[in-house]
Amino acid sequence: MRTRPIANKKVISTFLCCMCFLLVLYCTLSQIDIKNISSGNLKASAADIEETTTEIEVIDTNKGLSKENGLTLRRFAEVAGFGNVELQYSGYYYVSDNPLTVSKGALYFNGHKETYYSERVLPGNGLYIPGRHVADDGTIRDADGYIAVAADPSYLPRGTVVMTSVGPARVYDTGCAYGTVDIYVSW
Repeated sequence: MRTRPIANKKVISTFLCCMCFLLVLYCTLSQIDIKNISSGNLKASAADIEETTTEIEVIDTNKGLSKENGLTLRRFAEVAGFGNVELQYSGYYYVSDNPLTVSKGALYFNGHKETYYSERVLPGNGLYIPGRHVADDGTIRDADGYIAVAADPSYLPRGTVVMTSVGPARVYDTGCAYGTVDIYVSW
């Protein structure tokens, strides 16, 4: 049985059109000069390469790559009444003109009473605070930058995020009066 030459010509013509289209697409995407292809001159030198610099914002969620490349991961927390607050691993929070200090001992802020308890007196070895560390302001913080606090569980259950005069905090401990937030510090 003999094949029809017209069908073969259509197949070949379609194939060649597709190949030409792919070649043009490839050259366009890779910025190859088509004139050099037709003349057989595909040699390139360092002088032919143009250096371009583009600044882009990179958001890296891989902590290992961030540290390796000098990038930082910015985290924000939604805290009721305060909107999005950027979490600081160890830096200062500036949320109040009148934050709790050693000399004040107690104050009222955001509808609750604030006091502090020191790890120097109560080491808190039984507390599980992931990434526990002492921040620059002397507060005890977790890996995300939340300040560790204690509260009555019927007032603020464990894990609750609350804004304090020294920054956003997460309840990790209990044992203080109803309506009081006890800030864990290293003062």
